[in-house]
Formats: sequence, C-alpha cells, structure tokens
Amino acid sequence: MAGRVALRGGIAVAAMLLLFGAGLWTVSRMTPTVHPPAESASEPVEEFTAGELLLTVEPRRVPPGTRSVRLSADCASPPAETVAQSGAFAGSPAFTRDPSGTTTHADAALDPALAPGRYHVFARCGTRFGSAELEIAAGDGPPESAARERVATTRITLAPARTGEWRDHPAGEHTTAEPDPGQAFVRVGLVHEMRVPVDDPDVAALRAGAAGYNAAAFLESRLGTFDVETSQSLLDLEYSAPVVRAEPGSGEAVITYTGLYYGTASTVTEAYAGIAYTPPWPAAEPPLNAHEIVASATGWTVAGVSGPPPLAQDAHLLRLNGGRPARMAFIRDGRNASVAGYLGEDRMLAAFLEGGEFEDPPGAEDDTEPVTLWNLGDPDTFVGRAWTASLVTAMAAAVLIFLHALARALGGAWWRRRRNWPLAALGVGGGAVYLFATESGLLEFTVWTLVAGVSGLALFSTCRAARGHSDLPVAVAAVFAALAGLVLAAWPLASAFGPWPATGVLAVAAAVTAAVPRLRGGLTRTGLTLLGAGGMLAAMAVVAGFGPPHLMWVALLALGWLATVFGWSSEASHRWTVPGAARWLLVTSVVFGVPVYALTYLDDRSTWASMAWDEVFSVAMTVVYLGLPLLALMMLVVRMRRFGQDHEGLTEPAAFHTAVFLLLFARLQATGLAVGVLMLLVWAGVFVLLPAPRAELLRPVPADEHRLLVRDMIKRRSARTALTALLRQPGEGDDFEQRRQALERAGDERDGTLDSDLALSTLAGRTPWQNGLASFWVGLGLSLPFSAVRIVESVRAGQTGVPELAAAALAVVSLPLLCMVFGYFYPRVRGTHPVAKCLSLFVTALLVELPTYMLTLLVASSGGVVPSTLGEPLAGVLVAVGNTAVVSIGLGLWWEWRLMWLAGEPWGRVRNVRTLRALAAPLAAVSIAVATTAATALVNNVIAPLPGGTAAETTPSPTRSP
Repeated sequence: MAGRVALRGGIAVAAMLLLFGAGLWTVSRMTPTVHPPAESASEPVEEFTAGELLLTVEPRRVPPGTRSVRLSADCASPPAETVAQSGAFAGSPAFTRDPSGTTTHADAALDPALAPGRYHVFARCGTRFGSAELEIAAGDGPPESAARERVATTRITLAPARTGEWRDHPAGEHTTAEPDPGQAFVRVGLVHEMRVPVDDPDVAALRAGAAGYNAAAFLESRLGTFDVETSQSLLDLEYSAPVVRAEPGSGEAVITYTGLYYGTASTVTEAYAGIAYTPPWPAAEPPLNAHEIVASATGWTVAGVSGPPPLAQDAHLLRLNGGRPARMAFIRDGRNASVAGYLGEDRMLAAFLEGGEFEDPPGAEDDTEPVTLWNLGDPDTFVGRAWTASLVTAMAAAVLIFLHALARALGGAWWRRRRNWPLAALGVGGGAVYLFATESGLLEFTVWTLVAGVSGLALFSTCRAARGHSDLPVAVAAVFAALAGLVLAAWPLASAFGPWPATGVLAVAAAVTAAVPRLRGGLTRTGLTLLGAGGMLAAMAVVAGFGPPHLMWVALLALGWLATVFGWSSEASHRWTVPGAARWLLVTSVVFGVPVYALTYLDDRSTWASMAWDEVFSVAMTVVYLGLPLLALMMLVVRMRRFGQDHEGLTEPAAFHTAVFLLLFARLQATGLAVGVLMLLVWAGVFVLLPAPRAELLRPVPADEHRLLVRDMIKRRSARTALTALLRQPGEGDDFEQRRQALERAGDERDGTLDSDLALSTLAGRTPWQNGLASFWVGLGLSLPFSAVRIVESVRAGQTGVPELAAAALAVVSLPLLCMVFGYFYPRVRGTHPVAKCLSLFVTALLVELPTYMLTLLVASSGGVVPSTLGEPLAGVLVAVGNTAVVSIGLGLWWEWRLMWLAGEPWGRVRNVRTLRALAAPLAAVSIAVATTAATALVNNVIAPLPGGTAAETTPSPTRSP
C-alpha cells in the first residue's frame, strides 16, 4: 500500500513538472505585445503611430521608378485582417506573418509612373489603425513642396432666399420645411477653400474617402467651427462632400468645402442673424500659414463684430483673420435689433453698452437655482439654518434606517454564517473605493477583485448550503472552474500556436475529461486542475511581459456573472435543479444584458470580441456597481418568496424587513436631502399599515376552513340583519321574544375556533406570496392610467437619460409595491374586513406617495415644465389623491370579491347590489375614477412628470427670436 501511494505521488509530481515545462515552452513561443521594428541599414525608418497600430515603411524615401517597398505592422491579428492602401500602390498588398508571431509584413508594388512628392499610407489591423509616409524624391535636395504654404479662405454669404430654394441643401430632399407666416427666409452659404501642396496629408486622406460621410467633422478639426443663429432654424448648417482640384504640373491642390444653412427671421420683432467662429483646438496639424474670413451680406447690415479687429469693414462686408474666436451680427436693412448680448455673451454688459437698464427679455431663461424642498430655507436666517439642519438630520436617520432594514432583511442566520462575512466586507470595501477612490488603477483592481471574489464566494456559499440536499452546486462550480481555466489557457495557446490549434487542444482536453469515467467522476478535482493549469499558464505569460487580450477579460466577466447568478439564485430559492438553474441564467442574462449593452458606450468600430480597454472596464463597472446590487435586490425578493410559501412568512422578521427595505429603496427616486424625509415617512407608514399582529389571524386557514368560515359569517350576518328588521317592527308577546332570542343566538354563535366575523381577514387558503403577487398586479393595473400620463409628461419634459429612466421605473412600481406588501401581510393589515383594510392602505399610501408626488411637482414647476400658479398644482395634487383612492378602494373591493370567490360564494352575499346604500363604496370608487380621468384630461399640463435624476431644465424654444 505504501508503495502504491509513493507511486501515485511520483506520478503526480512528474505530471506537474511536465505541465510546468509545457507552459514554459508555450510562453517561449510568444513574443512581446509591443514589438520594436528593425532598423534599416540603408535608410532611416520613419515611424508614425495613430491610435494603437505601429506602421513602418522601409525605406521611407525612394527614388522615382522604385518597384516596391516593405510595409511592417505591429499586428498580432491574422494576416487577413491587416490591410493597407495608398495612392502610390499599384495594387492591394498582401500581408504575411513574421516568424516573431506579432508582426505582419507585405511588399507593396509601386506605380512606376509616380511623380516626386509625399504619399501617405493608411493601414488597419483588426480595429487598430495607423499611417505612415512614403516620399518619392527627385534628387538629393529637399522636396519641392517643402517650401509651399497652406492657406485657406472662407467666404460667407448672407442673403434672402426664395421659397423652395432650400432644395439645394444637402438634406433638402428629405424635409418639407417651409417658413412660418410673418417670417423672412434667410440663406447662409459658406465656401472654404484650402490651397495646399498636392502631396498634403489632407489631400491623401480625402482621396481615400475620409470626409465622404461627415465632411463637417473633418473640416472642423482643420479650420474650426462655424455656427449660424437666426430666429428659427429650418435646415442646419451642413456640408456636402469636399471637392479636390489639382492641375498637372502646378504642384498645388485646392480643397473646397461648401456648406448651406436655411433659417427664418421675424419680420415683426427685432431679429438678427449671427455667425460665430471657433478655431480648432488643439491647433490643426499640419497648421495653416494663413486663414482669411470674408463675409458679405445682401439685404442685411453689419451690426457688430467681436474678436480680432477686422481687416476691412463696410455696411455689407467683413474681412477677418482666422485663428481667433470671432462673432458677426447682421440686422435686416433699415431695422434695429439688440446684438450686444450675442456678441459679448453677457446681457448686463450688453445693456450697459446699449445705454439702457438690464431687463430679462420676454421668455428668457432664469439662471437662478430652482426652488425645491431642500433649499427653501435662507442660510442667512435662523429658520433657514434650522430647516437645513432638520433635513440633514432626517437624511442621517433615513440612512441608518435603510442600513438597519437591509441588515435585518438578510436575517440573523445569514450574519451568523461566517462564509458570508467576506461577501459583506467586499461589498463595503468596493462601495468605499467607488465613492472615494481617486486613482483609476485602484478602481480597476477593485472591480476585477469583486468580479472574482463575489462569484467565488457565491459558488462556495451555495455548495455549503446544499450540503446533504443536492450535489448539483458542486458539479456546477467544478464546471465554472474548468471553464475559467480554459479561458485563461486559451490566450497563451492561441498566441503561441494560432487560434485553431489552440481551439483543438482545448477541445481535446474537454473531450478527454467528458469521455474518461474516472475524470468525469472526479469532476471537482478535474475542474480545479484545469483552473490551476490555466492560471499557471496565464501567470507565466504575464510574468514574461505579455498583456492579456481584452477578449479574455470579457469572457471572465461573463463567467463571473453567470456563476454569481447560479450561486445566489440557488441559495435564495433553495432549489437545486438543473432546469431551475438554466431558467435563472437565461432570464438574468436577458434582463440584465440588455441594459448593460444599452448603458455601455461602444465605438462604432468595436465589437464584443475586440473592444478598447476603456470599453471593457466600462462594462465591468456597469456589471459590478449596477448589475450586482440589482441582482442582490432580486434575490431578496426570491428569498421573500421562499418565506411566503406558508403562513409562517407572516411573522418571519426577514420577510417583514425585506418588505420595508423594498419600500425604502423605491424612495431613492427622489434627489437631494428631501429623500431622508420621504424615507422616514415610508418607515412610519409601514407601522400604520401593519400593527402588532393578532394571534388568531396568524394561524393557517386551509381552503375548506375558509369556505366554512365564510358561510358561517354569511349566516350570522343574515341573522343580525333579520334581528335588525324585527326590532324595527312593533311587536310584543312571547312569540316576539322567542324570535328575538333565536336571532340573537344565531348571530352570536359560531361553529369554528376562529370568529367568523374575521373570515375575510385570513389567508383564505392561499400563501402570503400568492396574495402578494396578486395584489401587485392589481395595483399595477389600477395605477397604470395615471402612470401612463406621467410617462407622457416625462417625455415632454425631456427626461430620457439613464438616471431619469431609473427614477421613473422606481416611481411607476412604488404604489404597486405597497399593494404587494398589503397582500403579502394581508391578515396583519389594520382592519377586520377588506374595505376597512383598504382604507388603512389609502391612509398609508397618502403618507408615502403624496409627499413624493408633491416634491416632483414642485421641482417640475420651478424648472418651468408646468405653470407654477397655485390653482393648477393644487388640481394636480387632487388628481394624485384621486389616483391613490382608486388604487386603494379598487384593491379593497377586488379583494373582497376574491375572498368570496375562493369560498365559492357569490359577492352579493356580502354586498347587496340591489340597494344603493350597499353600492356606496363601489360607486364612490367609480366616481373618483371618473373624476380623476376628467381632471387629468383638463389639467394634464400640471401632472408632474416622473421624478428624474435632476430637476428638469427649461430649453430655449426653437422659434424664439434671438
């Protein structure tokens, strides 16, 4: 036996040494990521790096008649993904890989009839780009074009335009723009001419099609930006494709950019036309030797100019030197208008220059800070400081309550498990780094530590929780470990042997593992072995000086997310089945994958297989600091669902505090210090809705018992109704007394152990989770009309950013979440029957929802989104109160009908639809619903939009006269 153990140990040591040697051999075949180009012995090599691709031309300078030059690109991608083009090439060069493995080269054939001059070479490797320069020299002296200058002339024409003339605009065929009555049609034309050497880099770029799609961006980086402003813009300034003109033998080329703008100017009010020029920043490369701007106007008079002193000025002409910011203002001939504010960008100084007092023009924006709930107090007064101190105190208390609810929602058992302590430490540490870190390197390290640590802890915790119940978590953890090892090993193998041989090696390793019974039986050891081998190989490559590719980080991020989802969902639901795990992985990948993709900015040339590091890190940041917290919140709901599978969920502290935490989390839709007050109101509202539970209502009530209780309740109610009718009739004698006593006994007697008067206050044979889910959907449906109106108002207010959408989602589900808590803890809700309980819900909803709505309405009113008069916001608040009443009373009546339906009894047994008095509550709900609809239709301009990340801002009207 001892010999067998020694033999196994020797085999293991030999295998480890063999694996280590194979890793060294693999790494030795790799070359550094940045490969320095070899120097040419005959000519110095000029290198030009654009982006990330290093491109060289050897030799850089050749005599006329040279047949080919050597191109070298620092590219680790397959040679088929490396391309180069230039006007000097006779054809498209074909690249091949150097023995080094990270460099490709090609022999580019040159056109034998090339004229002397400079020719630019553009190359691509995957999504990396670069360029270099090739010079055809006529002799030993400097090239003839070296002394030539680069000059530019901009000609601006401003003139009236005829109707329909806008069709010559680049976008004129796709619009039906027409001037409004009382508006004068204006045409502004810009023509930029750049005279440059024929071998100028811009000429080479334009011949390659650089400005075919977006001429404006190409022009602005060289000449600068020109902005045109009139009363109304019909067709914005847009440039057609530039034109290059080069005459044989001249040695010069003229590049012409033509842009058009169409707008209108008011004929009844003071209006001007302005043209602003901003030089390029940083300075254009190569720089211009001279740039002259000439502006001429027909029907318009030069009213003012700012910037460099004009070279020439007349009533209809301006000549300026480019290179410095400038503004030009024109007024229609024979008219007056205020232009000092436009030229100087300061209204007070403009009023001083124009000799008048400063007044805000009609419709001008108010630059003061909007009045909101958290800045009502004047900091210079005692009341203001006390108000601010109260808000700060409320915020601090709300934070403590929020953290307390989170800690209690996790539960005492969760905190007693030591395996959860590292997860809490990672959460606290990661949040602190996110809030206070100033170095990007520390934040990057923290993000990837969280990806690895959270996923590993999730798998470890679910394996411990499933011990004795299922072996599935262990097997899945081993599979994830094996996949992570294969991803780590794929990079060095693909870099050393190519992608297809590496794929073959990994496929063989996976096939052998699946085919050999002993390896398949020891799945845990196999997964750890593959993880160790892949980690060792990747670590050796890193130590040798190689940088991991971005695709590897993306793959590891995806594996970490899937491992976390499996671990958390399995432990939260206590379901250890393959179909359940597959459903969770699929659902969360779709639900969270779409927002992550939408929130991540990717370059147009990027793909998920080849992204820049900033894009990879942006995806990782979104997953860690947005996806994981939302996933944890979802897991709390799943855990609450598990608690709510039986009646014990009514008294489970973790379930109660999870509900409180969800309601507090929904208040995060508000901004500023006011969120503290709102969260305190939510905390108080929960205790109003859910008082100390009555012991008799907490026991389970099966469906059969619920049916008997309802029937007994109906019998007792019928007896009491008959007794009331008897007592209203005059009568005496023994017969009357016997009937009265019999009806009193029938009204007081009960058959079961539970008072049948509480028959409509039980679980009714359903679980707390079933009740909570049903009330959530009913509340969502009842609140949907009002939410739809607020969504429309939010779109009108321009609240379409990511913070606004997140706050809007919380606001839409806020009231349905309260309804869900009402259904989940229904027996505990204050009241003895559904309508009384729904009134408690109404009071709580007013306490919770109305302050948030009023705050949102106040912010929107101060921002100029809705009129800020007293009557209209008051109508909006009344509409919100009506909506809350509709949801509360509607849910109560629906609950009453549901309880009767579950008992197999018609609703009319408890609510007589034949009398108007019995229909008072339903008619009241319908009346409120009708009033809400009518008020919404009449005053929908005072419906507050859904709360956003910031207060809404007023945007200038496009039709306002400047």
